[in-house]
Amino acid sequence: MGFQGWADAAFDVLADLEGDPSPGQLETHRDDLERYVRGPLQELCDELEAMGEFGKFWLGGLSDRPGAWQRQRATSWIARRIRITFTFDLDRLTLGGGSASPAGDQVELFRAMVDAEASGGELAGIVQRLRSNGFELAGSSRLRMPGQYSADHPRAGLLRLRSVYAEKPIDTDDIGLITEALRPLVELTTWYTDYVAPAGWEKP
Repeated sequence: MGFQGWADAAFDVLADLEGDPSPGQLETHRDDLERYVRGPLQELCDELEAMGEFGKFWLGGLSDRPGAWQRQRATSWIARRIRITFTFDLDRLTLGGGSASPAGDQVELFRAMVDAEASGGELAGIVQRLRSNGFELAGSSRLRMPGQYSADHPRAGLLRLRSVYAEKPIDTDDIGLITEALRPLVELTTWYTDYVAPAGWEKP
């Protein structure tokens, strides 16, 4: 049957899980969470994986932390600390991708590649296209430039970042529209695998 989106029952379950529910309260919602929330998310992941364009997505587990129940995530690991992620909660579906928590060596190489004219210009274009497609960059920016770079560098804004991770809420269950919205993120993660982190990373 394939991905058909989320029924109203999915939002009813998530609404019941708001606040700070006890482990016992979480357990009483396990079956409905699996059926109405995680089931459609897995169907979305399976359908996208079958396209062969976005990698394999892994659903996060259910720990005893309420947040693991209130926000369902599925992640495709593109390379070390490089990923595309879906988050589904009461705000519906959010797409995210790039490098959210880079290792120290990745930060150093990222900035070197931003400084370089060819790779840096390429990333600047990708970020511009992400923003024009409704994505916002997550994370904080340094107030000052890293010491080795000039304050008037043409890509000063990117050099103040440790990495680039972009997010966008998307209010649709249409698989075609979701696929189209994901492609700018693929462009970003491909930049990372070209210049910062080689591809081939398996699920951690």
